Amino acid sequence: MIKIVFWNVILGFLAVLIAILVSSTIQTWAANPNLDGDSQPTRLKLNECIADVKEVTAWNDKETLDAARNICEIRQSHAKQKARFLASLKKLREQYQNYTNHGFDKQLPTAIADSWTIVKSCIDFKEGFTYPHNIAVLQVPENVRIRCYSVGADLVESALFNQK
Repeated sequence: MIKIVFWNVILGFLAVLIAILVSSTIQTWAANPNLDGDSQPTRLKLNECIADVKEVTAWNDKETLDAARNICEIRQSHAKQKARFLASLKKLREQYQNYTNHGFDKQLPTAIADSWTIVKSCIDFKEGFTYPHNIAVLQVPENVRIRCYSVGADLVESALFNQK
């Protein structure tokens, strides 16, 4: 009889432990989506931008070079805003992970997932009203993400304390 109770307790404990591990794994995965879509924030070299411009235009060398420089600049700005957003999430996690007053430590995974949802919703909203062609095919996805990652970073940074 004692063996049966003991095994039931052990099995119950293992089931709870597995449920906790699975739920925390799902939250981590869900809170880090890839929102780059058609944008190319990692194609920052001028020769890559030139190649991309040539794929969507039939312009002369000067126009192509000017557009490529612009595209590279926009992509760098996209990468910068995305890094700012990720850094703000990291700061939020660091500030609140051990802050147990008022249940902030329990709210933290939801807040992080919600901030990603806000950025994704912003991207979906803005892209739903754009139908780019020509060079705008390269510009619009980057500009949308610049603005949406900036909105997300501003929101998360507003929840941080000791901001200057």
